[in-house]
Amino acid sequence: MYAYPIEVLAETYVSKLGGFTEEVGKRELGINEEALHLNTSIIVGETEARIKILDERNPPYFLRKSFRIVGLPAHLSPNGEVVLPERLRDKLEKHVGKDVVLNTVESFRIDGDYFNVIKAIKKIEDKFKQV
Repeated sequence: MYAYPIEVLAETYVSKLGGFTEEVGKRELGINEEALHLNTSIIVGETEARIKILDERNPPYFLRKSFRIVGLPAHLSPNGEVVLPERLRDKLEKHVGKDVVLNTVESFRIDGDYFNVIKAIKKIEDKFKQV
């Protein structure tokens, strides 16, 4: 069994930021592939996640970038840590070893279909216009 990722809510996981590599693409994050299969319901190569560094100021949820989750070999993510693209090293290196929240709810619940989300927002806007 791997220490991470740990599911804390439905489709929401906590892991550690393990480092950076050239082996993941620009909009990808990597986690030990076996850890993903054993600890999560994440579909490797398909599921997308928005990340949050715990105890840090983060942008609002929908303004955070989304990353496709890919499987990595054990030597890059020995305990299931999150590994980000090398291009993010300068911006996030100070956070290596900190807890990271992976929110995949949008990937499973909305699945790219924002029609109902937009419809709900417009309905709320209409209510405020009437007041």
